[in-house]
Parts: sequence; C-alpha cells; structure tokens
Amino acid sequence: MEDLRPELDRIKRECLESEQIYSDEKESLLKVISIFGTVVDMHSEFAEEHQIIKKMLNSGDVLPLDRIQEEVINLRSKIFTAETKTGLGKSETEEANEINKLLLKACRNIKKIMLPFLDGFYPITRELKEKADGINIECHLDMAEHELEEPTAAFLSFVNGLKDKISEDFRYVNKTFITLLEHVKELENMLASEFGGNDRLRDIEHFETKINKEVGSIVNSFDIHARINEIKSAVVAKLSNIKRLVAKRKKDEIKRSERANKSINKLKNQIVNAEKDAQEVFKKAEHFRKAAEKDGLTGLHNRSSFDEKLNDTLKLLNGEGDSFIVVLFDVDNFKTINDTFGHVAGDKVLKEVARTLRESFRKNDFIARYGGDEFVVIIEGLSEDMARERTAKFTENFSQKRFTSAMAGKDINISISAGISVAIAGESPEDLIRRADLAMYDSKKNKSST
Repeated sequence: MEDLRPELDRIKRECLESEQIYSDEKESLLKVISIFGTVVDMHSEFAEEHQIIKKMLNSGDVLPLDRIQEEVINLRSKIFTAETKTGLGKSETEEANEINKLLLKACRNIKKIMLPFLDGFYPITRELKEKADGINIECHLDMAEHELEEPTAAFLSFVNGLKDKISEDFRYVNKTFITLLEHVKELENMLASEFGGNDRLRDIEHFETKINKEVGSIVNSFDIHARINEIKSAVVAKLSNIKRLVAKRKKDEIKRSERANKSINKLKNQIVNAEKDAQEVFKKAEHFRKAAEKDGLTGLHNRSSFDEKLNDTLKLLNGEGDSFIVVLFDVDNFKTINDTFGHVAGDKVLKEVARTLRESFRKNDFIARYGGDEFVVIIEGLSEDMARERTAKFTENFSQKRFTSAMAGKDINISISAGISVAIAGESPEDLIRRADLAMYDSKKNKSST
C-alpha cells in the first residue's frame, strides 16, 4: 500500500492540474463567446446560435469540445459572410444610386421630349387622344428600367399615329386647293370666251360694214333712178333691209345676252362655290393655327406657344427691357390620382388648376400648360415679392377647392408645388426654366420632410 501512495499522489496532482487547465480553457472560451456576443448584437439573426454555444459552456457536464468548435466555426463563418455582404452592399448601393441618378436624368429628358407632342402639339382624333392620355411617365430616384420602356414604346406608337393624321390632313388641304385652282382656271376661260375674244370684235366690225353698205346704196340710188317713185321704192327697200339687219342683230344680241346671263349666273355660282371652298380652307387653317396655340384639355396656351412667348420676352429683356418672372407649378402625386381614381378624375383636376390660375393671376399674365401636370406663368411688370404674393394667393384659392371621387366615395386631397425664377439678361430659356424647376422640386422636398 505504501508503494502505491506516490503513484496516487501523482495521479491526484495530474487531476488537479487537468481540472485547472479545463477551467482556464472554459474561461477563455467564455471570453471568446462574449466577444462574439458583441458582434451578434449587430446581427440579431445569429442570436439563437450564440445562445446555443453559451448553454454548452455553462453546462456542468463535460464540455463537448468538438461540437463547440464546430458551432463556433459555423457562427464565425456566418458573421464574416454577413459583414462581407454589408461592405459589398454599401458599394453596390452607391453604384445603384449613381445608376438611378442617370436613369432619373434620362427620364426627365425623355419627358421633356414627349410632353410637347402629347399636349396640344396638333389637333388629334379621339383614338389618339386616348393613346396620349394613357402615356404617363413619372421620374423618381428609385425607378425601374421597365418604367421607362413601357411609356417610351407607347409614345412611339402615338407618334406613328400622329404622323399618319398629319399626312391625312395635308392631303385634304392639298386636294381643296387643287379644286379651288380648277375653279379659277374655268373662270378665266369663260371670261376670255365671252368678253375678250377676237371673234367678237370681228363680228361687230362685220355688222357695221353691212350697215354702211346699205346706207351707201341709198345715196347711190339718187344717181341711178330719176323719178320720185323709183327713188322712194329704192329707199324703202334699203331701209327695210337695214331694219331687217337691225332686227336680226337685236335678236342675235338677245340670244347672246341670254347666253351671257346664263354664263354670268353660272359664273356667280362658281364664284360662290369657290368662295365657300376658300372659306372652308381658311377656317381649317385658322382652326389649325388656334389649335397649335391652345391646349385642348384646359384651354390655356400650350407648350409651343409658351416657348415662343418666353423667347420673345427674353429678347426684349436682352434689349434693355424690364425683367420678368417665371412661375412653374406641378400637381403633387398626380400619377397616384390617375392610377387610383382614373384619367377622368385626373382631367378634372387639371381643368380646375387652369381655372384657379385664371382667377388668381392677371389677364395680361401669360398662363400655359407646360406639359402633363405642369403649368407655367410668365409675369411681367411685378416685383419678385408681388409675384410670390400672387403665387400664394393661387395656392390659397386652390386649397379651398373640393375634389370628390364618385368611384371611391370620398374626398381627394390635392396639393400643388411651385417654383419661382427671375429672368436674367443673357440667360437662355432652358436655364431660366431649370432654375424654376429646381425651386419647385425643393418645395416638394420641403413638403415631404415636414
């Protein structure tokens, strides 16, 4: 027994040392897991795995080191993957933001091209009007590529239809002018044949020759016949012949007069028809001219009319004229109104905006529909403060309007954003509009942030 004691003491010491090493390893593992816990706090999706490892370490049983190692490696791998994705995500987010900005810029440029064609560019049919109303493009930072593709394809289809409509109208006008020209040519020929021909002059000269011959024979008869009765008979015969010639001429002239009257009446009818054709052409041309200046939906000036007015006013300013102010308006969330309540409700909103603009601004202020849900006003002869007062008055007047959707059975809340820019000598129309546009978008941002 005494021989075994040293061996027992050695085993006891080794057990104590092993227990101490086990305790130290357990404490180290707990520290590692605690560090993992700090990282897991930023990734709540890994909290369950972390709790499983903690339970293994806090257990009073023998530690399952292999399993703990496996769970730690697995958790570490997941955290590393998540952190890596986060780092990559930031880079991808930045890249996506750049792409979205470029897409937004492209969208706005496409919208500027589309709007003049869609809003009063040319008198169109109901079918084309429905196509135009169905084309809507909303530019925003998080837009997808298909949001540009669909309206662009619809716009190309509309342009093809518009091209066919313009070709058809020009064929009609050309045909009408050709008909009018044919009437004029026919009138020229008739006038030449009835009143200006050489045959008519020769006929009159021939008649005068016959009369002169008969009168001359009367004079000669005094030389040939000696007695009074013979002279009387010769004079009576010659006078009868002259009378017959005059009667015949009178009869011919009456027939000619009747033909002339018929020709004149025909000529009058042709002139009336030609005048009707000309009036129709002039009415059509006047209709085209007015339609080219007015917006079909609101009755305001359209985009092309506004562009002409803006260029003329800038020329006056560059020639040492007075400065003026441009106010750009935009209906907030107009696409949502169209999508939710329909295009009929959207058209009513646009008409009410136009009516309120007329009520709020002066008669000599130039009010136009810039395109889609955007409107613009050119104000001359007022200061910037006075122009802002006018704009505020419009906003107040419009806020008092009530819009009710029969389809939804409730009121629609509608607001409008406005941007003001004061014209500067030497400035281009694009720069002036861009400054008003930026001011308007700042107004929208301020609304969304409050």
